[in-house]
Amino acid sequence: MTLHPAPDRVVLELIEQRHESAQGIVMSNRSSGESPKGRVVEIGYGARTRLEGLQQGDTVFFVAGQGEVVADGGDSKVIIHTDDVLAWASNQ
Repeated sequence: MTLHPAPDRVVLELIEQRHESAQGIVMSNRSSGESPKGRVVEIGYGARTRLEGLQQGDTVFFVAGQGEVVADGGDSKVIIHTDDVLAWASNQ
C-alpha cells in the first residue's frame, strides 16, 4: 500500500530505538525520554515547500506523542504534521 499524505503532512517509517538498562531491561525510546524519529517515505506537496530540503530517506526527529500511527504490511508508519518536525538529518 502506498500512502499519499495530505499537503501539510509527512509519512515516516518509524525507527524504533531500544535501550537496555544495567539490569537487562529493554526499553524503547518512548520510555527513555528521547524524541522519536523516523525515515521519510512520502512528503506532501505543501510540506516540500515548508520543509525545504527534506527528501525521501532523510531521518526526521519529531514531537513525541504526535502523529497518527498506521500499520502498513507489518511496518509501522506515522503520519505527522509539518509543525511537529523538530529537525532532520540528510542521508547524503
